[in-house]
Amino acid sequence: MNSQRNAATGALAAVLLTTVIAAASAPVSAGTTAEPHSPAPAKPGQTATVFVVHALPETPVSVQVDGAQERSDVQPGTILGPLRLAPGSHIVTVTGADPAWTLDAEVTVRAGRSADVVLHRPANVGGEPTVTTYRNPLAPVARGKGRVMVAHTATVPPADVRVDGRVVFANIANGEFATAEVPAGSHQVSIVPTGSREPVLLGPLELAARPATLTQVFAVGRPQSGSMDVIVQTQPLDTRGSTAPEKVNTGSAGLVAGVPAGTG
Repeated sequence: MNSQRNAATGALAAVLLTTVIAAASAPVSAGTTAEPHSPAPAKPGQTATVFVVHALPETPVSVQVDGAQERSDVQPGTILGPLRLAPGSHIVTVTGADPAWTLDAEVTVRAGRSADVVLHRPANVGGEPTVTTYRNPLAPVARGKGRVMVAHTATVPPADVRVDGRVVFANIANGEFATAEVPAGSHQVSIVPTGSREPVLLGPLELAARPATLTQVFAVGRPQSGSMDVIVQTQPLDTRGSTAPEKVNTGSAGLVAGVPAGTG
């Protein structure tokens, strides 16, 4: 499957249409060293799919998995994959230069599942690079709907998401994500600091959601340097028969309990 980095238009529709906020797995500390080991062999159909998302602005890196080089000179905004890995634990090693640094992240995957390993910076300016792993929600969606997922991997404090002028998602923190089924359509969206209307960190933008598609949006960069941007990946989804509206379950951040799917 091809991954792509789109312009903000069309990308951030996913961001501000999301309706579940869930904390992602804990970031992995930078600067550690792990012994490389050979990946276990896997039979066809028993692998997991992993994407490595380079969301660290202005920093080319090289990526290894279990000590084997996957790619060097990976540019910011690149999505590397899909990588087919055997079920179990693997070590993803990211190496940067100027100054030289190495970051090792242990990633545990299951057969038939998909995950994104995202290299990014924390909310505090000047923080060391970190890694957060997100499991991709690939369950079927109702006909006429898509699923959107937004991950907060930008160097900004917790933020609110406004859709058509009103706050729909509040206090999304770095390392957290939001996801939901949504109807297709266009909306005015923007991201602002929690509890404020100004300054606008990103947007407002006229954006659209796509049916039968998982649209993953990773917010990256920091406003102070003018590097705020999005990295986008799309994956096809199967559909199920029901088109009835569905309830949204609260994620572990516990911020939007009872919010119905959609924005209308």
